[in-house]
Amino acid sequence: MRILAVDDDPSILELLICVLGAFGYEDVVTARSGQEAIKVLSETDQVFDCLLLDVQMPEMNGITLCEEARKLPDYRFTPIIMVTAMVQKQYIDEAFEVGATDYVTKPFEFADLKQRLSDAYRLAAERRAAIEVLEADVYAQNDSEVNPNFRLSDPLYFGDLPGCIGLAEFENYVVQLATMHARTSKMLAIKVNEVEEIFSLSTSTEFREIMAVAGEALLTSSKDGRNFATYWGNGVFLLIHDRKKGLNAQELSLRLSRLPGTDAGELLANAGISYHVGEDVSLNASSKMEALFLIDKAVELSEVQDGPLVRFG
Repeated sequence: MRILAVDDDPSILELLICVLGAFGYEDVVTARSGQEAIKVLSETDQVFDCLLLDVQMPEMNGITLCEEARKLPDYRFTPIIMVTAMVQKQYIDEAFEVGATDYVTKPFEFADLKQRLSDAYRLAAERRAAIEVLEADVYAQNDSEVNPNFRLSDPLYFGDLPGCIGLAEFENYVVQLATMHARTSKMLAIKVNEVEEIFSLSTSTEFREIMAVAGEALLTSSKDGRNFATYWGNGVFLLIHDRKKGLNAQELSLRLSRLPGTDAGELLANAGISYHVGEDVSLNASSKMEALFLIDKAVELSEVQDGPLVRFG
């Protein structure tokens, strides 16, 4: 794996070179500013497989650098890991908002960084494969056929939908919030009830488009504050919202019920979509395993049939 490490502190860069070399990553290029990093990314002939970015740098910080890197065609899906001493929630939110894959705080444990690098690389490979499947669907001569490589349980990535991030990034974000900023946010899951029928009657491209409409409606209805959502699979969306904003399952259900008469409500009605809104889950965990368990808990609560039901049309 070819890695670009960016930090304005030369001692940190030297440490990263040593640590990465111990992991077996010998092809490491360094840059000491965001501007230098952009130049390296733009001019190199060999694409990097992973970017490690510090957040707090002069002139161009790591968050802006991450945002700019995502605009480069070769780095739309490349793992970008923030390696920083900035632990404030504001920086974590901003990093994931502009496309960060993961967030590691200094001082980091070597074994933890090694695992995150491995996970990030696997994620990038899976996402590239998923995009290739999507592009094959779009350009297929006979799009009425069901793609055998596409399953109802597959998570979907809606890169053009603001606030909707990939499942792996969402999991990493939940881990950061639950272990470092406990109880600042809540999470809930929303289930599209007729998803099995919709899936059986749709091509893979059509199904993605319908779920994108469902996700956009959810984000529109929960737009107070900074919110993040992901599509978990099986018609389930996961949503994180700020605890201070007062949004809960009942309020979200009420806002969704007001969509009929709007463009989004009409699209939902035409697609035959109704939602079950699960109960709120507080983000409070002492470990990564506990944090990921909270996601499973939220998904299970969306399956409870006596939860709030929102139907359109």
